[in-house]
Amino acid sequence: MRKAEIHNTAVILPVYNSSRHLRMLTEKLQGYFPLEQILAVDDGSTDASAESCRELGLHLIRFTRNKGKGAALTAGFTEASSLGYEFAFSIDSDEQHAPEHIPAFLAKQQSTGAGLVLGFRQLTFKDMPFARICSNRLTSFIVSLTIGQQVSDSQCGYRLYRLADLADLKFKTLRYQFETEILLKLAAKNVKIAEVPVITIYGDETSHISHFRDIRNFVKVVTGHWFKK
Repeated sequence: MRKAEIHNTAVILPVYNSSRHLRMLTEKLQGYFPLEQILAVDDGSTDASAESCRELGLHLIRFTRNKGKGAALTAGFTEASSLGYEFAFSIDSDEQHAPEHIPAFLAKQQSTGAGLVLGFRQLTFKDMPFARICSNRLTSFIVSLTIGQQVSDSQCGYRLYRLADLADLKFKTLRYQFETEILLKLAAKNVKIAEVPVITIYGDETSHISHFRDIRNFVKVVTGHWFKK
C-alpha cells in the first residue's frame, strides 16, 4: 500500500474569516509543500479571506454562503482526489496548527500504514480554555469507548487522511461534529488510526463553537452510530 509523501499529499485549509492569518500560514506551509498543493476552501467568509487566497496563489474553492467545516473538508477531499492526490492534511486556517509537525505526521503514517493520523494536543488549563478541555476529555473518552481503541483528542482538526478510505463514506453532519462522524466511520471500516502529539496554539480569536450545543450534537452523532451498528 502506498505511503504518504510530499508529492502525493495535498493540504486542505477550511477558511472562515481568517484573512489576517493566511499569509503567514501559507509561508510556513511552503516550507513543506509547493503552493499548488495547498487547497483553500472559503466557507462563505465575510472578510477578505477569498481575496487573500487568490493573492497568495492558493488553489481556491469558494462557497457563497457558510455551510460548515464538514462541508468545506468534504469539498477539499473531493478536489484533492480529482487532482490525483492520495493523502490530504486538514489544517485549520487560524494558525492554531503548527506546520512544523507535518514531518511527524508523514513519518507516523509511513511507519504504521495508518489511514488516519490524528494530532493530539497537550491539554493544560494554561494553554486551553477550561470549558474546551472538559468537553474535549469527555468526547474523547466516549469516542474511545465507542471504537474500542484509545483516541487522545477526538476534536483536534489537525489530521492526515488517506483519501481512498473516504471515497464511499456518506455523512450526515456538515459542521464541527463532522470530525467525530468521520472518525467513527473510518474506525467502523477497520481503518488503522495513529496519533502524533502537537502543540496547542491559542490566539485572541472568538470561538465559533457553542460548547453545550456542540456536546448535544456530538451525542446525537455517537448515539446514531451506536443504533446503526
